[in-house]
Amino acid sequence: MMSEKKMRVAMYYKNDDVRIEEQPIPVIGPGEILVKTEVCGLCGGETMEWYLKSRAPKVLGHEPTGVIAKVGDGVKKFKEGDRVFVHHHVPCMSCHFCHRGRYTLCEQFSKTNIKPGGFAEFFRVPAEIVRFDTLLLSEGVTFEAGTIIEPMACTLKGIRQTPPHPGDTIAIIGAGFMGMCYLQLLTLTQAGKIIVLDFSDWRLERAREMGATHTLNPKQQNPLEQLHEINNGRGADAVFVTAGSIAAWDLGLQLCERGGQLHLGAPPPPGDIWPIDSNALYFSEVQINSSFSAHHVDTQSVLDLLAAKRVDAEALITHRFDLDGVEEAISLLLKADASLKSLIYPWGINN
Repeated sequence: MMSEKKMRVAMYYKNDDVRIEEQPIPVIGPGEILVKTEVCGLCGGETMEWYLKSRAPKVLGHEPTGVIAKVGDGVKKFKEGDRVFVHHHVPCMSCHFCHRGRYTLCEQFSKTNIKPGGFAEFFRVPAEIVRFDTLLLSEGVTFEAGTIIEPMACTLKGIRQTPPHPGDTIAIIGAGFMGMCYLQLLTLTQAGKIIVLDFSDWRLERAREMGATHTLNPKQQNPLEQLHEINNGRGADAVFVTAGSIAAWDLGLQLCERGGQLHLGAPPPPGDIWPIDSNALYFSEVQINSSFSAHHVDTQSVLDLLAAKRVDAEALITHRFDLDGVEEAISLLLKADASLKSLIYPWGINN
């Protein structure tokens, strides 16, 4: 029988090698909290071996919700039994980048983390995260719905950087979970046509159910020709690319109308070079931006949207696994077809 001081974790070695192991339940210090993990989402970034290999073995999971099991000395904001969402990164709030509102570029931001991760029965929340980006789940927001706060906040940050004008034609390249988050949030704006592109007809059907006005499968149709046919001979006023590949970025630029905006929402592997016709780019006046992660302003905003039932978390959640199903969930995500978001339940789905 497992010791009361031990807990089960899913330890990532590589995409096809995730092992259930035991670790000590974290000990918390002043200002910290210990959270019993109820559920944690699997992120697409947790399938990028090029991104993870230097840090493996590692307990993944950065989209958790849970119940506070213990509070450290000095914690006044929370108490045992509180239902919470916990962000994994927070900025220092006082550096050059923080003063400019560019919180995710703060040097401290990516150095902070929950320990050991959300694919564990418990995790420790450092004091700075307790202070700046641990949120009480609003009444009516389930643990499952709370898992989409962090990833949807990433897309909200991208939309803040690429705000549509009323009536704009928007294209979203990639109808996986992140593409659907962009879609749900963009339907709340004054955008006009919202056109979603993906290789999966299953995902395109889900996109239509969530508010896409048009869908295109680049394997079956010439996307630029079809976009022009839909949009009176013009390209898109804004393009959101959710696939981390040079081919997707290149397609995004092709679909952008002159004077439009191109938002890059996922990174290709290091060393991939994007060849661009610099002369054509100059005269097109296309504005290009990118967005890494999300911060406390965006997570609170998404929680408020969930509480107001303005976004639909359940429509985004397609699969559920126990802790020993992390490897299967990774495999499912990599297939990029009939799935969106998989949730991991460290204590069991029916616990």
